[in-house]
This record gives sequence, C-alpha cells and structure tokens, in this order.
Amino acid sequence: MAYYEMLYIVSQTLSDEEKEMLIRKLGGFVEKNGGVIRSESRWGVRNLAYPIKKQEKGYYVLTYLDLPERSLKDLKYLVKVNEGFLRAMILNKKKPVEEVVKEAEAEENV
Repeated sequence: MAYYEMLYIVSQTLSDEEKEMLIRKLGGFVEKNGGVIRSESRWGVRNLAYPIKKQEKGYYVLTYLDLPERSLKDLKYLVKVNEGFLRAMILNKKKPVEEVVKEAEAEENV
C-alpha cells in the first residue's frame, strides 16, 4: 500500500452539503478500495492562481491517505469525471517516520 498526499479543489459554486457529499464520496472510494485516510485538512475558500472553468475561487482540501497502487488510476478517474472537482494533485510520498514506527510496533505485538 502506497502513501499519498492529495490536494484537490472543489468548486465554490456548490452548496455546503454538496461539497461535504463530494468529500465523503472521495473518502468512501478510498475505504471501498482498501485504503485509509490518515488526515484531512480543509483549507476553505481561496483564490485560484488563474481561472478554472470560469471560477476565480475554490474550496481547497489537503488529504493524506494510504491506497493500494492499483486503485490510483481509478481515483484519478473519479476526480476527472466529477464536475465538482476543479483540480487535483496526487503525490506519492514517504510515510512519516512516526507512522512507520507505529506499524513496526504493531507487527511485533502480533
């Protein structure tokens, strides 16, 4: 399982309920495919560097997640076909040292 950092921008024109539903949909996809969301930070509405789909602002969300590598392509497709997402960037990261130590301790206790 790989560790990813995902920063995505949700359309500001969506209602709060629609934004929440879209974020939950992404979380549900991760869990359905055997992944885990490690942390999620909602940055809120911010100005975009340039207009995207004729919008000047977007709702930013930064998420760290574990996801099987075979599911990455499907995650990218989910973001692409959903019009509520303006942009997404997914980076493969090294796990934080704390998490690696915790996982090693958990394996020793088994």
